[in-house]
Amino acid sequence: MPSPTDRQRTIEFFERWGVSFEEMEASFRETFAPACVWEQRPMAVTTGPDEAVRFLRRARTALGVETVEVDLRNISATGGIVHTERMDHLRRADGGLIVSAPVAGVLEWQDGRIVSWREYFDSASFVGRALPRLAAAGFQRIRSQFA
Repeated sequence: MPSPTDRQRTIEFFERWGVSFEEMEASFRETFAPACVWEQRPMAVTTGPDEAVRFLRRARTALGVETVEVDLRNISATGGIVHTERMDHLRRADGGLIVSAPVAGVLEWQDGRIVSWREYFDSASFVGRALPRLAAAGFQRIRSQFA
């Protein structure tokens, strides 16, 4: 059986995010090379799977992200370079939508692992779309404590 292509590995990596938070963490730990640099401009830069997972856990705590459904709109691969255009749908544990955000990225693969990943998105637009939902969810939590 032929080994999966870097394009197929990328698709499988994204698909795991929609299963559970634990599966998303595992996908980063198993797919990132030890020195993988993940740049999410203009927000964060991590190096290695441990830092990446810490970033995911902060997003879980701050936003309530439990899964990310990735709508992969376009993907192209040449050699070890994979370009993606996607829409990420961040979801709470109950499946409710936190926010959807368009993202473009470039993943570099080597020996079946991601060695570099650069993502580009409009963080101001992302925060602007997320804040009303987060505020409403926070209000509902506070309200339920006093009901």
